[in-house]
Amino acid sequence: MLMPELKRVLKGEAHALPITSIPYAQFLGLALHRADDGRLLLAMPYSETLIGSPKPPRLHGGTIGALLEFAGSIAVTRAAHEEAGIALGSFPKPIGITIEYMRGGAPQDIFASAEVLRLGRRVANVTAKAWQEDDSRINAAATMHFLMPDAQA
Repeated sequence: MLMPELKRVLKGEAHALPITSIPYAQFLGLALHRADDGRLLLAMPYSETLIGSPKPPRLHGGTIGALLEFAGSIAVTRAAHEEAGIALGSFPKPIGITIEYMRGGAPQDIFASAEVLRLGRRVANVTAKAWQEDDSRINAAATMHFLMPDAQA
C-alpha cells in the first residue's frame, strides 16, 4: 500500500503534494516533489517551530534527521513498488541510521533526496542527503538500514 501522496506523484497526477497522511510529516510541513529528472525530493518549509538554536538561528538537528529518515522510507517504498513490484503494507522500519551533520541549517527551507543502494527481501540499504539552496552544499547526509515490512514477523 502506497501512501496516497506518493501514489499520486508517481502516477504523474501531481508534481508536488504536502504529506498529510502521516501526522509527524504533516507537523513538519513535509511536501513530496517529483523533480524533472524523475527524482523524488522531500521539502521541509521553514517554520520558527523548527528552530533548535536561537542565536544564531539554526534548524533543529532532529527535524533534519526526521527529514532524512522520511526521504529514505519513501525511497525504499518507491523502489519496492517500481523495481520489485511489491506493494508494501506499511513503511519500512528503520533499524540503523547514521547521520553526519556537515553544516548548520539556516532558517530557510530544506530539501532531501535518498537513493536505495540495495533492496533485499529483509533489509534495504539507503543513503540520503539534505541541502538548502544548492544540492552540492550538503547540510547533512545519512546512511540508513530499513527492515522490510514483510520481514518484521
